[in-house]
Amino acid sequence: MRWLNSYRYLSRLNVPTTEAERRRVETLLAAARVLFTLLAVAAIRLDPPANQYARPTEIVAALWTLYSVALLLWLARRSLPPSAVIAIHMADMIWPTLIITVSHSLKLLFGAVYSFVLISSGFRWGFPEAVLTALAGGVMIEIEGLLLGATSEGIFEHGRLLIRCGYMLVLGCLIGILGENEKERSAEAAVVSRMVNAARTGQSMRSVLQAAFNEFIGLFRPSHLSIAAYELTTGRVHLLQEPGSGDPAPLPYVKELLGDDRLEALLPGLPETFLCRRSSPGRWRMITPNERARDCEPPRIPWLAQQPGSLLGISASFGDEWRLRLVLADARLGHAARKELRFARTLLERAAPAIYGIYLMRRLRAKASALERTRVARELHDGAIQSLISTEMRAGLLRRRAEREFPAIAGEIASLQELLREQVLDLRELMQQLKPVEIEPNRLIEHLSEVVERFRRETGTPVRFAVGSDEVNLLPHACREVLLILQEALVNIRKHAHAAEVLITFGKHDGNWQLEIRDNGTGFAFEGTLEGAELMSSAKGPAIIKERVANLGGELVIESKPSQGSRLMIKIPQGSVSNGKQSQDNHGRHR
Repeated sequence: MRWLNSYRYLSRLNVPTTEAERRRVETLLAAARVLFTLLAVAAIRLDPPANQYARPTEIVAALWTLYSVALLLWLARRSLPPSAVIAIHMADMIWPTLIITVSHSLKLLFGAVYSFVLISSGFRWGFPEAVLTALAGGVMIEIEGLLLGATSEGIFEHGRLLIRCGYMLVLGCLIGILGENEKERSAEAAVVSRMVNAARTGQSMRSVLQAAFNEFIGLFRPSHLSIAAYELTTGRVHLLQEPGSGDPAPLPYVKELLGDDRLEALLPGLPETFLCRRSSPGRWRMITPNERARDCEPPRIPWLAQQPGSLLGISASFGDEWRLRLVLADARLGHAARKELRFARTLLERAAPAIYGIYLMRRLRAKASALERTRVARELHDGAIQSLISTEMRAGLLRRRAEREFPAIAGEIASLQELLREQVLDLRELMQQLKPVEIEPNRLIEHLSEVVERFRRETGTPVRFAVGSDEVNLLPHACREVLLILQEALVNIRKHAHAAEVLITFGKHDGNWQLEIRDNGTGFAFEGTLEGAELMSSAKGPAIIKERVANLGGELVIESKPSQGSRLMIKIPQGSVSNGKQSQDNHGRHR
């Protein structure tokens, strides 16, 4: 039955029966078994078979009763392995067969004989097992009818046997459906509880998402699973992907969608919960939880290389800040697709608060960390930096006095003064890095100018800053990265390049925003131009700037001429541009 379990909803829920649950079920069935055997004995007493069959029938019924009582007492002290459960179920089928064989009568068939074995199969397992039990019972009755032949009462007539077998099959289907539904509801509750518990105990956002992904992969066996997360406050869209069923995969990998059509990842034109699958070549049908199936166009998923055979999509929200769209390619659903769609929606809705709680906790920690960094930066400015500046000024006074009275040590004091000045600059840079950076696009030029002016004031190096546009339409996170890239580039120029002149330009070129930094310092340890994958995979170039450009999804080009200077050009992708008004002209102005 492995092929059946691969499509059976209850099996795909993957909630194994625990030993305690199995023992509880078998104990209840053992008590019911005793009751049914007592009813069978009472029925035999009240309406016994023919004289020649009465005594053997009573003996078999008494043995069945003793067996049932002994099994109940044994289960009260110990549990059963799964193989023993199957053996007991087979014995429950054999005992009624023996009674019918010995009594040559079908009068007890639906009173207390085969009814119990049908109920126990539905209660233990579910619909397929109950139907198989009914079929097996019907086959055994037919075989008995053929072997024993007709009696004077005509009870084993073929027509009556078929009617009774059909009735038993219907009863088995009814009991199986009830048992299957009850087990599905219990399994669904267990799956939700398992996922929420995993989310609550997760150490990171990725581990929480991994736990949710595992539940959907185990339930629907997709070839590919992804979640598109849209942050309403910033307009950023992140795509989390993971290969579907198969060998265990690493944690979900995340990337940011930066194209102008990034919102298409949310599948905005489709229902919140849907299943779209190919019903025939060239024809697709869409199923939703509460509507009739209808023809549809195959959904377009940009990040999938091939068109899947089916697509399951679910939407959810994280408060007023995030919108999610879960997409499962080649998802396997059973015949009750609407029921499974409803549970898939419930599963994601239950996961969303837990994931959102982790997200809010991370935001709270980030804000607390930002406050702490601000406090440390303030203490650095008011404490260590002021003390170093005072010490540097006193060293300057000592140097000038030493030049007049002790020329031999004036050089050493000058070196000490320069070291103190460098430490003051380093601490100021550290203080700027500690401050939380939240930049709106309309203030990016102002912040860049402040960074350039501070560099010019602290180092004395001439710097020209040219801006090619008054209107900046980058997203806030892109503005933050641009500012941090410029800060890091100027730190490198001060520490390593020792340039006499720096030129910085920022503006639009061929529709893309670009930041360019030139200097006439020592350059890098190579000559020529590096860009693209060659630059990113090599150890050459500033590692922090390369990391920030990669985080931005942009392009970095480095030109270097040793002892003559270097040029860094950062191209910012279109996906980092907001949907607001685009700048209309590029006019130059210098600051």
